[in-house]
Amino acid sequence: MGNLLLRGVDQALKMRLEETARRNGRSVSEEAIDQLQRALPTPDDTGTSAGGRLRAILGEERFDDADIEAISAFRHQPDREPPRFDG
Repeated sequence: MGNLLLRGVDQALKMRLEETARRNGRSVSEEAIDQLQRALPTPDDTGTSAGGRLRAILGEERFDDADIEAISAFRHQPDREPPRFDG
């Protein structure tokens, strides 16, 4: 594993990281690694189209004609009126 040295970290950010690490029962280094892993996309996630993500979720399941008709009807419904706050 490699090492990473961060210079010029804002004191408030460092304190937040230390507090989060304490709450999670981790060292500051472990917490920073966890935060970075959750914040950065994995190589598999980059550049995936919406259709590709949907296919990954649905697997082999396909929409039937009734599903397509319901989606089409929903898409063509008029938008609701925006809320009014003037009384």
